[in-house]
Amino acid sequence: MKKVILLSFISILSFPVFSAPEIKGSPEELKGFLYPNEKVVSIRGFAEKRAYSDKAIISLVVTTEDKKLSGALARNGQLRDKIESYLVSTGIDNKLINSSKFSSSPQYGWFGSKPESYKVVNRMAVSVTSESHLTEVAVIADRLEGVELSGTEFEHTKKDEFKEIVKSDALEKILKQKEFYEQSLGVKLVPIAINDSNIHQQATRGAMFVAEAARIESDSVSSMTKYREPAREPSFDEVNYTANISVEFKIISPGS
Repeated sequence: MKKVILLSFISILSFPVFSAPEIKGSPEELKGFLYPNEKVVSIRGFAEKRAYSDKAIISLVVTTEDKKLSGALARNGQLRDKIESYLVSTGIDNKLINSSKFSSSPQYGWFGSKPESYKVVNRMAVSVTSESHLTEVAVIADRLEGVELSGTEFEHTKKDEFKEIVKSDALEKILKQKEFYEQSLGVKLVPIAINDSNIHQQATRGAMFVAEAARIESDSVSSMTKYREPAREPSFDEVNYTANISVEFKIISPGS
């Protein structure tokens, strides 16, 4: 038994002994080896700005019916020409008046497979930038038979400009914080990364309230008519632009 123990002890001693590697270098080099990640601070900046839509796109539905398809098409074209002529006379540029592709549907009677008449439906989109022009479009819809005002979409034409404004405001706030920290802590902050993907636009609370009231009214009217506009993305007359930006800075201490 003693021989076995002795042989085991000799075998252990015969294995090579591995020692930890020796680390050499200056204090700064050793610091970089032990703490490879640089000291970084992230500063956030938030900004918002409210804007009102400056363009309205009004949809008019033009419906004509005739015993012959050619007659229904001709009457529809004449009615759209009449609408355009009136709107141009009120000061609306004809380039802002557009017609979509027409659609026709035969109207069948109670007996037989031959349609009694044909109906042609076309939509006109009129872009306006003033309330007076909006009123003129409503007037033509009230006066002419077969013309229905089906909806209004709002658009803010300066959205790119406003996105740049809130982005600039948010960055300005970040730079002010940077300057404050540098003076208060006696360090220098060098930017190394930026995240500016959180720039958005959304309806204000008031605009959403008005849009919801208009939707309920539109659904009520549509339920009493045969024609119903296809669902579209909602638009709002008042928009809030926001920017939430973060910038990462490397902290450089004095003497480093």
